[in-house]
Amino acid sequence: MPKKQIRELAEQYGYFRLKKYRKWDDVHFSAEVNGIVIVVNISSGELFERNPFTK
Repeated sequence: MPKKQIRELAEQYGYFRLKKYRKWDDVHFSAEVNGIVIVVNISSGELFERNPFTK
């Protein structure tokens, strides 16, 4: 799991102190930041907050 790459992408968007890293598939990873779960696409560099109320 590329934790360093995930952390660097999250820092560009203002997210620090990541924990609970999870792998979704080959390019999507998630991490928890202050109770918010963010999802990172390492191939395109996208980052978005996960909405637990959608499927």
